[in-house]
Amino acid sequence: MGLEKDQISTAQMIVLGLFTLIGDMALTYPSVMTAGAHEDAWIAGLISIPLGLATLKLMITTANIDPNKTIIELSQQILGKWAGGAVALSYLFFFLIAASTYVREIEDFMCTQVYEATPGGVIRFMAIVLLVYGLRLGLETLGRAAQIFLPFFTVFLIGMLALLIPDMRIEQIYPIMNTPFPDMLHTVFFGVFYPFGELCVFFMVYPYAKKQSNTSRNIFIALLIGGVGLNLILFLSLTVLGAYFSEHNFYAAYILAQRINIGNFLQRLEALMATTWIISTYFKTALYFYAFVLGTAQLLKLKSYRPLIFPVAFLIYGLTHLIAKDIIFYVKEVPAYWVDWDFTYSIVFPLMLLIVYHIKKRI
Repeated sequence: MGLEKDQISTAQMIVLGLFTLIGDMALTYPSVMTAGAHEDAWIAGLISIPLGLATLKLMITTANIDPNKTIIELSQQILGKWAGGAVALSYLFFFLIAASTYVREIEDFMCTQVYEATPGGVIRFMAIVLLVYGLRLGLETLGRAAQIFLPFFTVFLIGMLALLIPDMRIEQIYPIMNTPFPDMLHTVFFGVFYPFGELCVFFMVYPYAKKQSNTSRNIFIALLIGGVGLNLILFLSLTVLGAYFSEHNFYAAYILAQRINIGNFLQRLEALMATTWIISTYFKTALYFYAFVLGTAQLLKLKSYRPLIFPVAFLIYGLTHLIAKDIIFYVKEVPAYWVDWDFTYSIVFPLMLLIVYHIKKRI
């Protein structure tokens, strides 16, 4: 814990966890789920919630092997210098690519939906400047800022769900249970590891949270609420837009916000939806950025991670451009492979660490 002097409360960690769970998924979750299960996507979403919480339980159990060490330190402690170093490098690579991908998502969303004539490099630069500013202020400041933004985020999401109820058409989800089992299983896999698997970034944050006796329970309750919220957005998308438009509109939740029209007076609320999405994606990206610079400093035995922030910001700026040639590429090609990454870092490596730890302990 020597590299990080800040500490966050359990409440701040939970709020950051909610933003990470929802994050970019607030807009893209309906299209990802309906692509596989179509009208049955809401059923796959409900099945994925308990499985996602089970995944979260595995990660918390692994982190509690030594609650004061990050996954970088823990992997080297359990697996040794070389094998543990390889696992640590793999996590760092994922953190870097994930941070770059989320910045690219912000860039593409703003350039295609909000500021259509703005060069992508400008949006990318502004996003990275804000990320650098947040990281320079430290983890505790990020946690407090997340608490400040949470009420605004929550009120708008609940308001959007309520205002769209008159437009719901239950017949849009028919026929029910018409999806082949392999497609349903594949969609459940996406529903578990896309939102919940990406919480593996908290392996780098958990040691710096002030734990209490009910910390684990509160985390589960909060993320259960987050999972239900995501699936409510999915259900609204299916019943308002239908399965076809939910699948083929990558930003389905943004399109949903455009549909709000109460008496030709309360309308054009999609800008608020865009703002809440950027807020949640910002905190998710900041955590992955933070995880990479902190983990790199720990792996290289540096005295501080702060000198790495600016060089990594330039690295992310370049990777954001290189990671995909256009939005179609990572909408159609990336998800099939990304979910395997989430599975590896949230299930495979934590389970391997637990097994090796207990074997060594028994010996």
